[in-house]
Amino acid sequence: MESKKISLEGKRILYLEDNAFDSEVLTKLLSDTGVIIESTSSVEAAYKLIEDNSYDFLFIDHMMPGTDGITMLRTIRERHLCDNTPAIAVTGNNLSVAKTNYLEAGFSGYVSKPINKNELIDTMQYCLGRTENDRIDEEKSTILIIDDNQMNLLLARKILSEIYNVSVLSSAKAALVFLEETIPDMILLDLHMPEMDGFQFLEIVKADIRYKDIPVICLTADDDHDSEIRCFELGALDFITKPFMAEIMRRRVACILELSKLQKNLQAEVEKKTKKLNNYSLKLERMTDEVMFALASTIDAKDKYTNGHSVRVAEYSRLIARKLNMSEQEQNHIYRIGLLHDIGKIGVPDDIINKTTRLTDDEYAVIKTHPIIGAEILGNMSELPDIVIGAKYHHERYDGMGYPEGLSGENIPLVARIIGVADAYDAMTSNRSYREVLPQQVVRNEIIKGKGTQFDPVFAGIMLNIIDEDKNYDLREKK
Repeated sequence: MESKKISLEGKRILYLEDNAFDSEVLTKLLSDTGVIIESTSSVEAAYKLIEDNSYDFLFIDHMMPGTDGITMLRTIRERHLCDNTPAIAVTGNNLSVAKTNYLEAGFSGYVSKPINKNELIDTMQYCLGRTENDRIDEEKSTILIIDDNQMNLLLARKILSEIYNVSVLSSAKAALVFLEETIPDMILLDLHMPEMDGFQFLEIVKADIRYKDIPVICLTADDDHDSEIRCFELGALDFITKPFMAEIMRRRVACILELSKLQKNLQAEVEKKTKKLNNYSLKLERMTDEVMFALASTIDAKDKYTNGHSVRVAEYSRLIARKLNMSEQEQNHIYRIGLLHDIGKIGVPDDIINKTTRLTDDEYAVIKTHPIIGAEILGNMSELPDIVIGAKYHHERYDGMGYPEGLSGENIPLVARIIGVADAYDAMTSNRSYREVLPQQVVRNEIIKGKGTQFDPVFAGIMLNIIDEDKNYDLREKK
């Protein structure tokens, strides 16, 4: 393999290898080259490292835990991690068909085990040389020149072709066909052409999302300020007057191309940061849900008879919200509020919660403090300001006879009215310390009796419809 001798000093390598011995061997082979090697045997750790760091090479073993090298590279490219980083397959499979499979899958090179140092270094230098050539080719911008005058085309091509890839066309209609296949980095556009003039072409291009960001410089022999103004209004960035002055054309083209590249780089950086921020937000949201679920499980563990109560109430609340045609975001929000509706029970002694006989007045007074305790616990969660509503108001009654504030009707927050119905349903259909599960018909009658008194009649009606739809089995089994 012919390779361009490029220094490997300071190049960063991530080696995805589940065999510690093989990782050590590769590290020793490259110890005198000045490369920096990180290795991991964890697939998920590898994705995280690639997401957070920049590497000059990815070395990927053929077999990793639960996956293979081709699948890993495909996932890395699909996630747009290290898009342009050369990946080298490292494998004990020496069959020629294996090498072909890896190269077709997008690997830049292939090294077989046991690893030969010279072969390894040659492969790395070859990949670096190819990457450098690709970068140079990419930096040589493509310019499309449209003019019906052949002399103008020849002159403009001669001025620019030493620096840029230049395509020339003699009509705007032909240029529209050209754009279907190739997107140039810039268009130089004559204004006066038969069939379709430059103004019409410019209007079509700037109205098309595929082409609207292509910088356009207009070519004209006119000294017509109205034409210049019209072109700027249609989206052109500059003018070059005829006859062409070579140095002026080169400088104006270079200036506009540099501006365009800066804008694209800025946009790409913004998209990269936005993607990273969105990924972080999703992780934070998942972590928040996990913490809330853990808290709900801790609360429910205080009452051995109602394990899973908070999760079920959250599920029923979300189901009611779905029946109300609330958005998915609103449904999930109600679910999270429902998870923590009983968090105040942390402050209630276990012997009262698990008492098998009737509560005394004093004990019942302690139970009635749990909404206030819950509100105090959740009140400082500024990022989730509504989370306190379920905890504080789920024992309010529609007729105003509930607690802690005796709110009535629609003065009770909507979310709390939904959770109140869901909470009562699960309480009646769960074993309690003082009674067994109530029959479904009894539960249904109790909800009917509570419409307009204990419960919001609309939400109670929805709960009854849910019971009727699922009358053949326990709702708790449907999650």
